[in-house]
Amino acid sequence: MNRGTNMVNCIVIDDDQNILDMFCDFLEVFKIKVLATGNNGKEAVELYEKHTPDIVFTDLAMPNYDGVYAVENIKDKNLNAKIIVVTANSNDHEMNLFELLNIPVISKPFGVNLLKQTILDISENKNPVPQSFKIKYKFKDEHEYYVCIVNYEQYRNFKKLDIIQECEILNSDNENIKSEKEIEDALDLATQNNTSKIRDLSEILTT
Repeated sequence: MNRGTNMVNCIVIDDDQNILDMFCDFLEVFKIKVLATGNNGKEAVELYEKHTPDIVFTDLAMPNYDGVYAVENIKDKNLNAKIIVVTANSNDHEMNLFELLNIPVISKPFGVNLLKQTILDISENKNPVPQSFKIKYKFKDEHEYYVCIVNYEQYRNFKKLDIIQECEILNSDNENIKSEKEIEDALDLATQNNTSKIRDLSEILTT
């Protein structure tokens, strides 16, 4: 490989063993060391913790724990972790997440040159995650959607709330957050099923 991938190591996650073997063969040609392989998102997180690789390659559609689980939980541990998604399908919600986190997506089937260039690009990518961005969410047993501006940690805390049924990123641009402290206090209250403050800091989504 050219400059930027010398001595690079990685883990590779895919539930299809044939694709896994083929992908590892490609990486060997590129002089990239495969430290370990796994078959689902949970294994991806465990292998990341064990090996702290330079790059994580992960599929999206996998049983039990998918690639989005891998991406979000690895980024919880290290927001600067370098991840490349390799998938046959994705949706707009997932693409908004990947754009926010500067995660390139390679569509299956892919060409060797595209894979090579993507590895070079991510090795040199230092784009920070936006400080704040807009999300859409809905409470359980309600029909209305709300919009709120949060940072990445707050977005993850939203998704972990039992009272939230849906939560997704609307855009990956920097937005003017009202008050990080106010959002954090509102999320703390929401863990106690008190949604009044988080509603006050949000707007009802109009179509």
